[in-house]
Amino acid sequence: MANIFDYMNWRDLPLKQVEFNEIDNLILARLSYFPFDGYLKEGEKITVKEAYQRYQEQGTTGRILQQEDIDLYPVLANSTRFGNMILTGYSNKIDPIQEKQFSAITIEMEDDTIYVAYRGTDNTIVGWKEDLNMSFSELVPAQTDAVAYLENVAKQYQNKKIRVGGHSKGGNLAVYASAFANSEVQKRIINVYNNDGPGFCDKVINSESYQTILNKVHTYIPQTSIIGRLLNHQEETTILKSTRNRDYAT
Repeated sequence: MANIFDYMNWRDLPLKQVEFNEIDNLILARLSYFPFDGYLKEGEKITVKEAYQRYQEQGTTGRILQQEDIDLYPVLANSTRFGNMILTGYSNKIDPIQEKQFSAITIEMEDDTIYVAYRGTDNTIVGWKEDLNMSFSELVPAQTDAVAYLENVAKQYQNKKIRVGGHSKGGNLAVYASAFANSEVQKRIINVYNNDGPGFCDKVINSESYQTILNKVHTYIPQTSIIGRLLNHQEETTILKSTRNRDYAT
């Protein structure tokens, strides 16, 4: 079965030539897991290619969470489609007291839009605790941070349309942030991508805020998924066939 590397070989074309699609979304959601700690400074803007060069030269204080990312990083960096995308707004917070693990990054794209990518669980104990809390709590700290992050980014890019996405817990954060951001931000959102992320409790699902953003939400769940089927989903969901079992963090 084809994978991201096959896609890159087949369609390494600029966004101005071939418009953004759901596979691009998946790649940018995966990009949020890359270990930018130590070489991407707060408030700085660098291309994916420049980030990879720094990673090679300086190393990182972060961790590679999935082994194939070591191979994917240079492919993206040297590609026509992704290499010149601009990374900025990197945030990575772990708070044992609040039981919060939150990370996000913003990507500027040549089609004059931005993609806000939320990271899923990073294999820390704090991250797994927050996942457990998410299963029975109406609100977890990372969701609050996700809303604040999206609204802050929107202020910085007042004239740009916004795409929001993430994988697993990051997908949940993407939907939550889009639903509970202020109405002006919501109007600028093109699409919200939930890649194998859990749903929400009834109170969130039935809220006016969630219902307002619902028609922009796209959820993709592998056929063998467990995490993506947790809690309640009301949006249209696409079930994806896969030849691999899920073997990475939420």
